[in-house]
Amino acid sequence: MANENQNIIGAGQDTARRAPKKETMQNKFIKNYCDGLYNSMDVHFTSACDNKCHHCIDTRYFGTGIKTPDPKAIAETIIKNQVGYDDVLFLGGEPCLFLDALVTCVEKIKANSNLKLFVTTAIPKICNDKRDLFLYLISMLDGINLSVQHHSESVADEIRKTISQYNRQEFYNSLPNKEKIRINLNIVKPYLYTKTDISECITHYDNMGFSEIKLSEIQHGKDQFVSFEKTFGIKLGSPFYSGCQTFLNTEDILPNLKVKLLLKRSCFMCEKTLSASLLDGVKACYKIFNPSKNNYGVVYENGTLEKGWK
Repeated sequence: MANENQNIIGAGQDTARRAPKKETMQNKFIKNYCDGLYNSMDVHFTSACDNKCHHCIDTRYFGTGIKTPDPKAIAETIIKNQVGYDDVLFLGGEPCLFLDALVTCVEKIKANSNLKLFVTTAIPKICNDKRDLFLYLISMLDGINLSVQHHSESVADEIRKTISQYNRQEFYNSLPNKEKIRINLNIVKPYLYTKTDISECITHYDNMGFSEIKLSEIQHGKDQFVSFEKTFGIKLGSPFYSGCQTFLNTEDILPNLKVKLLLKRSCFMCEKTLSASLLDGVKACYKIFNPSKNNYGVVYENGTLEKGWK
């Protein structure tokens, strides 16, 4: 998977998801993606991927095993079930490996619904080879997440466990519609976890003019998990109670940044090395008696719609 799914993606993603609800006394506990902030469908477009990232959810859980998507079936399922939903996010595997099918699917949904459409991709070589088609895809979308891994391609290749076949940094920098594009970076040992390296990555993509950068704490135990708070010496409160996704005050971290900086943290519910706070316990009790009421579904490669991930 292109490093965002139900275990990694969070609430309040701005250009790549709808903005979170304004906090009131009635929704003070509803701050995380898992709280049901969105009425959304995630599309597991394919299990195929040209990368082999160790921290990928599909790598760990083997995905569905279906490589070839059925764009007609996927689009028909989404259009038929669109009532009560707001957003659709295409994931993988790597959805852009089937760029033509993805464009066809997006075109049909866009023509037959008012749903907001987003894609998460690790930008395989086909995006460079079929640049005009990839740019057309971006033009139709409400937002796109580029999982770039690192500003140093030698390190990024090590993370992806594959060698890049085109000049990625030049390609990223050349893209139009940067207001629609969010750069995704995963905080994960031993590749991107020190304050210096994270800062250099952020600055690198800020200089390219992208509108937003998202940093995600990868949540697979002490061998890979790194706390952004501890690394940068800031305090944000418990991610479970206070909200796992936060737009940071960049003046406190990297002064003079132009880009918006979004942090997705791990909480004790998904990272086994973390412990719950007293406020986390209060919220957990609240959720027992106030379950999420949002519409959330996952559409698989053959058009099957499920309530949540299988």
